[in-house]
Amino acid sequence: MAQSVLLVFCWGGGKKLSINTLPPLGILGIASFLEERGNHADVLDFSIDPQAQIKPEPYDVIGFSINISNRKASMQVIADIKNSFPDKHIVVGGPLCMSNPELFMQSHDIDAIFTCEGEEALHEYITTENKEDVKGIYIRNGSDYNFTGERDWIKDLDSLPFPAFHKVDIRKYNGIPKMKRPISSMLTSRGCPYSCIFCSHSMGRKWRARSPENVVNEIEWQVSEFGVKEICIYDDNFSLNKKRAETICDLLIGNRVPVTLQFSNGLRVDNLDSCLLEKLKLAGTWLIGLAPETGNAKVIEKIKKGFNHSQVTEIRRECKRLGIKTFGFFMIGFPFETRSEIEDTIEFAKKLDCEMVEFNKVVPYAKTELFEMIVEGGSLLNHPFSETQSYHEGRITTHKVGDLSSDEVKNLIIKAYREYYLRTRKMIDLIQTFSVQDLWALSTYAIRTRNI
Repeated sequence: MAQSVLLVFCWGGGKKLSINTLPPLGILGIASFLEERGNHADVLDFSIDPQAQIKPEPYDVIGFSINISNRKASMQVIADIKNSFPDKHIVVGGPLCMSNPELFMQSHDIDAIFTCEGEEALHEYITTENKEDVKGIYIRNGSDYNFTGERDWIKDLDSLPFPAFHKVDIRKYNGIPKMKRPISSMLTSRGCPYSCIFCSHSMGRKWRARSPENVVNEIEWQVSEFGVKEICIYDDNFSLNKKRAETICDLLIGNRVPVTLQFSNGLRVDNLDSCLLEKLKLAGTWLIGLAPETGNAKVIEKIKKGFNHSQVTEIRRECKRLGIKTFGFFMIGFPFETRSEIEDTIEFAKKLDCEMVEFNKVVPYAKTELFEMIVEGGSLLNHPFSETQSYHEGRITTHKVGDLSSDEVKNLIIKAYREYYLRTRKMIDLIQTFSVQDLWALSTYAIRTRNI
């Protein structure tokens, strides 16, 4: 029998903790999958409709997509629903549930926790009488949760329908930075085989990719059906297979698809070269994220990035030659970092001179190699998810950072931002690169999060 499902993405912290609003691809993909199989699915995205009201009555199941930023907001909404509708069936999924399901087991308001990709699993869950037969989930049994067993990752990503963008108003989304609107997002692959110690690998270590034809078909569909003018590609490893990446570019160029692309989630420098960068530029790419994370040679080895600073510098140089803007990502506050090593990061960031940078505080996800290192080293102060809602706001209160106090680490982050952005040449560069509206949003966000 067909089921009716509401899929919800809560907005955690409002504009204080984030200024980006992009389509929630996870629940939009699940909605398409469910409806393709004869069920009804609605999507409620509080990031673009903060005043929306949940009306639980029509739905058999209500599902929430949860990450580090919206966990507290999601749990409050779930508690409110259960208080008024104690028999309403509520399930949770998303990155935080996949990497740390134990965080949700203290709640008696959640009926199931999904630790896997949601498309097939949720469809089985709502259409199967015996929920214990659905692999990849924790099912509440009184005050406990029973795990149903590991679930295989979805191998054929081409078999999945495109996200249900018709369930949201694409015109309301606003990624920063951007060149054009309407702006949207997409994933062309899932999983990551690399070993960065801070990553939770919530989508698994096996890289699975959509075919170039399938990727370009979706881009053309977003452009023609929804008027999308810019797309953020959020893969962890878009260019792991450079031949596939080049073919995607060739198809976009050959089909003359009128779209602008950005890779603000980052591309690994060891999977880029001049040929691919040239094709990305011709295909409409204007921005690429580069993520060395640190400017110190010893630290980059300790965090197992798998490449070196000379590779980062070379790719930055090639991007500059081609007119592709870059967004540098750095992390400050590893447990073994010294003041001198953090200063190296600040200096390397200035030398690299990307158009934009972020200096994010280190958040040790549970079950990562970094988290285990902190626990074994006696540096853990508080569980990260009892303390953290944002990589940008506040001090590091989860762990000790060498012999530095939390105030000293925060002051070094502030110093990094000030020394980077408050340079005459850089301020002129920003004005020439980004719109006044985006610069204003970024500036006020930096002030709200007390990073400048």
